[in-house]
Amino acid sequence: MANKGVDYLREMVDSLINGKENKKKKQDAISEIDKILDAAENSVIPERPKLPDTPTYDRLEYNAPTDEELRQSAENELSDYKNKGTSGIDSEIETKKNKYEEDLSSAAAIKDEAERKTQEAYAAAVKNTDSDMLKRGIARSSIAANKRAALESESAETTSRLNEDYAKKVSEISEKISSLRFEREKALNDFNISYAAKLSERISELSAERDKKTAEALKYNNSLTEKEYGEKVDKEMKESDLYSEALSQKEKEEKLGEASGGNYGKVYAAIADKLISLNVNDARDIVLNNPRVRGAVGNTYYYYRLYDEFCR
Repeated sequence: MANKGVDYLREMVDSLINGKENKKKKQDAISEIDKILDAAENSVIPERPKLPDTPTYDRLEYNAPTDEELRQSAENELSDYKNKGTSGIDSEIETKKNKYEEDLSSAAAIKDEAERKTQEAYAAAVKNTDSDMLKRGIARSSIAANKRAALESESAETTSRLNEDYAKKVSEISEKISSLRFEREKALNDFNISYAAKLSERISELSAERDKKTAEALKYNNSLTEKEYGEKVDKEMKESDLYSEALSQKEKEEKLGEASGGNYGKVYAAIADKLISLNVNDARDIVLNNPRVRGAVGNTYYYYRLYDEFCR
């Protein structure tokens, strides 16, 4: 008991003489003890496991064409059909026009040939009449004159009839040529109606194809999103299972450690190593009043060892 009193007095003197130095040593010791306790506390909870990141998948990119682009595409596809249709109509009209013009030329040639033959027949008839009148000795008679007049009248009538027939033929053919313009317009209108129907049908087909591809791309990309989400959830569940297993294992280890005193023994040894460098009062104060020290070694044999060593 006398020794304890002597030690206490010595510590009091030392505290008065080396107060600042002792205070710093105490603060350093507390700081070191905190580090020891931090490390011990951090070792209690295992690190959460981290599995490799789940993969991401490339999405299907489909740039859906606009309505105007679909119309332009349909028009490009039908351009050959349109060109052939319009050129076919023009070619048919041109062929008819050429035929009618040939009919005009043919009618004129037929008229000219008929007029020539009429004139030749008239000249031959006049010659025969004159020869007959001469033989009969009445070449200068009224009979001969009347006969010539009759032949001339018949020739003129025939020529007039030929001209009338020709004029009628020309009128008919010219009317057909004039009607070609209306025939062409009607054919083009009918063709344009057919072309418009084909164009509308093709645009509808292209629109349906666009909608189908858009739906397919959306369905495919959604399936990838679902797959990525499923793999992410699966990864998180596996990490959770691994973490739960680690916590369970840690709990078993701690219980085993408590039974053997392993963890508390290590903390006790580390704390005692820091306290032994302090004076009695400072060491006693830390053991009695630092809640972290008491919590670290628990209400166990090792706390009483600290108490017995530094507080009695």
